[in-house]
Amino acid sequence: MKHLIATFIALPTIILLTYADAGWAARGPVRSMKAVRTDTRPIIDGKIDEACWSKPDTATDFTDYYMERLAVEQTLVRVLYDDENIYFAFECLEPDPNSIVGVERRYDQTLSDEDSVVARLDTFHDHRCTYIFGVNTLGTRYDARMGLFNLNRYEDKTWGCDWSAACTVEKNRWFAEMAIPIANMLFDRKDGATWGVNFYRREKSIPERSYWCYRNSRARYPIEYGHLTNLDLANVKLDGKPAFETYGSGTYDFERDSTKFATGLDMSMKLSSELTSAFTINPDFGQVEADPDTIELRDTERFLTERRPFFREGNEIFGTPLNIYYSRRFADIDAGAKITGQGRNWTLGLLDVHGEIVRDDVPLTGNYHVGRFFHNVGESSHIGGIWANSARSDGTNFTGGMDARLFLDSTTSFTAQLLGLRDSEGIETDGIVDHDAYGLTTSLSGGTTPMYWRVEFLDISRGFQPDLGYIPRRDIRGPGSYLRYREYFDKGIFKSINARSQIDFYENNDHDTILRDFVEEAGVGFHNNVELLYARADKFHAPFQNWYDRITVQYNEQADVWDSISGAVAKGVYEEEPYYEYTLEKPQRITDRLLTTIQGNYRVKEAETGGQEDIWLWRWVTQYNFVWNARIKFTAEQTSEDRHNLTMLFSWPMKQNTDLYLLFNDYEIDGEKVSAAFVKMVYRF
Repeated sequence: MKHLIATFIALPTIILLTYADAGWAARGPVRSMKAVRTDTRPIIDGKIDEACWSKPDTATDFTDYYMERLAVEQTLVRVLYDDENIYFAFECLEPDPNSIVGVERRYDQTLSDEDSVVARLDTFHDHRCTYIFGVNTLGTRYDARMGLFNLNRYEDKTWGCDWSAACTVEKNRWFAEMAIPIANMLFDRKDGATWGVNFYRREKSIPERSYWCYRNSRARYPIEYGHLTNLDLANVKLDGKPAFETYGSGTYDFERDSTKFATGLDMSMKLSSELTSAFTINPDFGQVEADPDTIELRDTERFLTERRPFFREGNEIFGTPLNIYYSRRFADIDAGAKITGQGRNWTLGLLDVHGEIVRDDVPLTGNYHVGRFFHNVGESSHIGGIWANSARSDGTNFTGGMDARLFLDSTTSFTAQLLGLRDSEGIETDGIVDHDAYGLTTSLSGGTTPMYWRVEFLDISRGFQPDLGYIPRRDIRGPGSYLRYREYFDKGIFKSINARSQIDFYENNDHDTILRDFVEEAGVGFHNNVELLYARADKFHAPFQNWYDRITVQYNEQADVWDSISGAVAKGVYEEEPYYEYTLEKPQRITDRLLTTIQGNYRVKEAETGGQEDIWLWRWVTQYNFVWNARIKFTAEQTSEDRHNLTMLFSWPMKQNTDLYLLFNDYEIDGEKVSAAFVKMVYRF
């Protein structure tokens, strides 16, 4: 094991030393711009022809992320503010407006497949957390938060707030305006404040992804942002009044011939510019869209994204490398309260819920508490703690510990977390009961274009199973490494080349090898928008030796996903059963308002009893967006294992503070058959 750990650490270290001069010396200068106070509030109509927009300086000279040079199609940004809002105006040069990709009309979609612009705000200028506001050419808004440990993960789009945006398209450019209430964010309420900021534009037809402040290829992270200065925020208006959201819903179950009505109330209140609170009574936990089905080959629990309103504010604060708080563990809530906040040198999150979780397939009522606090150290590092206490009706489960992240430079960081667990009833594993357990993780990661790397060590004891956590594997101990190469080319045969290698090697408490994964991928992209990817995996998950080879072909996915097609073929063995697998996905834009996607997954495997077994899943999703801002969506799923999902959803934001949902569901998952009609109205005041 010692020699193996040394090997895992040595390979990325050699890469690090090889690219040290090229990567670290390439960090560019910090860019800065002034925000200008305005006495005249601009009209948010997607036009920047008002006199107030002539006052601020213009941020331009965006750098293309792919080629690391000045973007071909430039963007100009202006910033205004007053005691209520901060305003952004984007002017995006576009010689061919017909090439713009813009079809998404639903709020809070990622817009990654659209022409769009984004403002990323580090309101405490502490290089740790980010507010993200984006809009496409149709004026569709997207907002999210990036927390401390989201830096190597996805943005948390469960966060949201009220803000406005509008866009217009002209013959050789398009414009976007944003008005974001400052009080909807956490910030330092003082004059002379400086925020971290970066502006980003996604242009699909070339394609380009360009940033205003491009110091290196990690421009999306707050440690690399530019500066937004001259912000006098001491007199920003804070609304100390509580904001309420209530709902009423009715469900008719066709299978049981029964009707159920529900109502509840959520309240949020800003305590200061640095603290906000939320309270709930019988919150709205009804998901209007089911989680998509899957027939993927896996031996761990599937992680599902949180969609429920109560958890939105501050959700990113609770994320840590070992996830001891997974909000989908809450099956039902009677009442709950939450306080989240951020200051110049600290971040805090407290959550308390009385409700129900499921443990060992048994629903248990109790009181559940989660806390998170971390303190900033130096320019970008931190030290913190997290704890989760479960006081169930049949016992208690407490998990808590410390974590830290130390930046060695702007791209290289060391992360560590140590947690302990105590369970009054004990965690049973293979007939052995553990009342105490621990979890430990450490990692060293870094790199910039074209090379990224990570080495890590994970040690999770047999009984480490937090009631509220998501820990996919227990009783594991060993190293892992990750290495990725990706480079783009303007000329020549290839448009891009990428390769990835990931290795994990774990033993259990008895020093038996229980997991040994080797995954390698290599791919090329051509200038005709065709991409080829080959993946090879060799995975020993005791007692099974699994492997697969997979070839994927994609066309036009980077340029216009709605005019693309992708397919893959794979051959492998999973848990001693050989198989062939074929996948196909075809999105299609029928009109600007009518979109459809067909997905298919077909697997042929040799059954243990001889012969062949066919396993398949297909999914068809079609949606139409009405001119009056309503949407209707049809989803149909079917699998060979007699699971199906047929959904028709109608959603309509009737007014700024009123939403209407009508839903018909007919699905069967895990033997449970549901056929129901659902209506819900949400009202905010």
